[in-house]
Amino acid sequence: MTLLTKIQLNNYEPGEFSDIKQRTYSETQDLIEHFPWTQQRDHISISLTNPSITIESPSGDYLKLAPYYNGKFVLYYVDGKNHLFNHSMPTLGEAYPIIESFFDNKLDIAGFKLQSTPFTNNRHHFITTTFTYTMASTSTLLSVWLLSLFLVANPIIATFALITSPPSAPMAGLVIFGIVGLFFAAIGIVLIAASINHYRASKGMFLSISSGNPLFQFGPINHPVTYNKKDIREVIQYGNSRGLEGLKKTEIIFKNGASINISGMIAHIDTMSTKFPGQQVTRKTLNFGFGFTFIPRAASIPS
Repeated sequence: MTLLTKIQLNNYEPGEFSDIKQRTYSETQDLIEHFPWTQQRDHISISLTNPSITIESPSGDYLKLAPYYNGKFVLYYVDGKNHLFNHSMPTLGEAYPIIESFFDNKLDIAGFKLQSTPFTNNRHHFITTTFTYTMASTSTLLSVWLLSLFLVANPIIATFALITSPPSAPMAGLVIFGIVGLFFAAIGIVLIAASINHYRASKGMFLSISSGNPLFQFGPINHPVTYNKKDIREVIQYGNSRGLEGLKKTEIIFKNGASINISGMIAHIDTMSTKFPGQQVTRKTLNFGFGFTFIPRAASIPS
């Protein structure tokens, strides 16, 4: 009998796996024996996403073998109802009979401990995720247009106040009110322009990137360009906590001077910040701290 097996390394993110294939128990045992447990154990924080080998049954149950505290190993078992169980052991040899019983569809979880995780999506750490991103602009555009409508309305309110104000009203106060209204209106116009800019730079674009894979793709959906992370010189992220996520961007600068810009409408900068382990990632804030940026037309096309 064969089951789907896959590998996770210490720089992978939840749902990221490699070497995914059907294997027999004997082949899985060989995979376990040749896995670099000692090297992968260095500097890890024990969690459900760790260096590991995961086995999936046809019914959607998962068994994952991973390092554990104090040099031990642990088997995690997740059933179809998202219940999480674990069973720790001092040596790999003790895991083999349990793994073999899983292959024979005879797993006995009596020796496992049920973990109390009522509000946790445990299966997120076991199911293979496809790390692809395309434009998701609806929430950003709606927020921009509502906010801009409010901001642009300020000069109208100021003009109405000026027209309807009594002759005795202090002119200086009205002038200041008008200037402030024009300032907010300018912000609204710039927001609209930025949203159009990001929309044009994101429409029809495709991004495929994960933390552990040294290669990634970005470009038009029909023919994206493949890049290698080792060719990256620097990653700069523009935006701050107060800005709209869709109007922030990640700029990837390569050693040859070329660059690509990825809008927050495709992938938020917090998501992108996890994709470059070992790379220099710099956060910059522009536009008086409002947290929105523009994407140069040439930079939105892969170089």
